Amino acid sequence: SQTAELDFSTTAFVKEISRARTFGFMRDFEYLRANNLALGASVNNAIAVDDYKILNEDGLRYEDEFVKHKVLDAVGDLYLLGHSLIGRFVGYKSGHGLNNLLLRALLKQEDAWEFVTFENEEAASVPIAYAPVLATS
Repeated sequence: SQTAELDFSTTAFVKEISRARTFGFMRDFEYLRANNLALGASVNNAIAVDDYKILNEDGLRYEDEFVKHKVLDAVGDLYLLGHSLIGRFVGYKSGHGLNNLLLRALLKQEDAWEFVTFENEEAASVPIAYAPVLATS
């Protein structure tokens, strides 16, 4: 079991998350390719494993690359909200389906979120830890 905790108001995404590759069993890659799926998958952009080890010649980019890719997946899934998100995400064995259910439940519960506006456009482009909040609605 691996865990990751990151503060996205810093450069953590670029330095620690963005290069994390997806992963899967070699037997699954072979099945997907045989069915014209995952045609772009290779050991350059994915981690291949068998029952015992990592098959990529160069190994992992990060010691915890598996969990970092799960974080990358969650960031992408939460981006589908269509708005910047200020908050905390905790996932346990999460995946695309579970993250999608989370967003649907969040949107349905209108007292669980609010839109935040900033003093000016420039403030909205700086890391959230440094941006002054003007008002909520």
